[in-house]
Amino acid sequence: MFDNYFKIDVSNAKSNDSALIKCLRFSTEDTNLFINWIAKEMNLPIDDDKVKDKLSFVLEQRAKLAKLNNNDKNLLLDFLSRLLSAKFSGSKQANLAISLTIDKLIYSFTNKQPIIFIFGFGGYKNYNSPSYPEVDLAELFHMKYMTTFLWPIITKYKYGVKFEYESEEISIQFNNVPQATTDRYTKTFKALLKYFTDKIYQANGVKLDYNLIIARDLYTPQDLYNRMKDYHDEMKATYNNLSNEGKEIWFKRAKTNFLVNGTTDYSNLNEEEINKLIIEARINNECFLAADYELRINFWERPNAISLFGTWGKSPCASPTDGGLHLKSTAASNTDFWIGTGILLLDKNNNISQELILSQTQYAEKSQEIFEIENTDNLLANISDNFKFLKCIKKH
Repeated sequence: MFDNYFKIDVSNAKSNDSALIKCLRFSTEDTNLFINWIAKEMNLPIDDDKVKDKLSFVLEQRAKLAKLNNNDKNLLLDFLSRLLSAKFSGSKQANLAISLTIDKLIYSFTNKQPIIFIFGFGGYKNYNSPSYPEVDLAELFHMKYMTTFLWPIITKYKYGVKFEYESEEISIQFNNVPQATTDRYTKTFKALLKYFTDKIYQANGVKLDYNLIIARDLYTPQDLYNRMKDYHDEMKATYNNLSNEGKEIWFKRAKTNFLVNGTTDYSNLNEEEINKLIIEARINNECFLAADYELRINFWERPNAISLFGTWGKSPCASPTDGGLHLKSTAASNTDFWIGTGILLLDKNNNISQELILSQTQYAEKSQEIFEIENTDNLLANISDNFKFLKCIKKH
């Protein structure tokens, strides 16, 4: 089943430049041409304020690129076009993320430095997944999706590409999840990452520089806890000032991560008491995001490091992630891989048609269709019991 799975082929990939890329690539200074491209793409009149704002943004980015020679500029824009492709994101990226990405690419090119991509993620398997607490096909799918996404950059940029999975596993403890289960996730993730990079090398002759970076290894946990206390009143006030709808969004998101019978067994509490614990866990998560960033600002703000995220940073939160590019998890799924469960969609000949990552709700809806097949890849099967039998669905 996985015979040709690790062969990366992007030769048929079509590049349809967005208005932004066309404006940045074109040698003319004719702003009338630029504004027409922008207005057409936004489906707005040329005198609309949003179109004017976008033109101003484009001109700012063009000024930055002026320092590059034509060859570097064209290659950089090829890379940028790939990074901003709606095929991989499913939606438009924030201007801040685009601007920062351009800055990081320019720095890498002009200083002959490797381009570093940081993918920030939870660093655990959500307890609602039947695969909890270890990795499953979802993590493998994501590794391949990111590699396909970055392949033209990995294979064309002569100063190298590094990819860092940035695990924030220290944060899940605030949701009453035992550290021992999180450690099992980390162990199996590392093993899967090595398996994946070895397979890519065997299939393509390209060595990937992929690593798992664990947040708690970059500071003393007690320093984190102390700084979190400093943020607590501010984050609690942020929650209290939310609308009822906003509070409900925070609560629902926190509830999916909070394990009632975890490190401490809260099963004897009533619903109101448990809900208070869930809200406190969410407030602590916001405190973590703020304190963690403060402690690791030098990690995140490396001049050649581009931040990548899944879908979680798009949700309303006190610590938004507009500074990074948001991406789908696979071509067919938006569910973040550490939250969901990986399922193979097979055609009538049992060939892989799509790679699906199902949320808890999606998994329940498809449960009657899901079946398992034995995995004959012993190297993969030895990483986790989750790989001994692979979850599949037949394509209708």
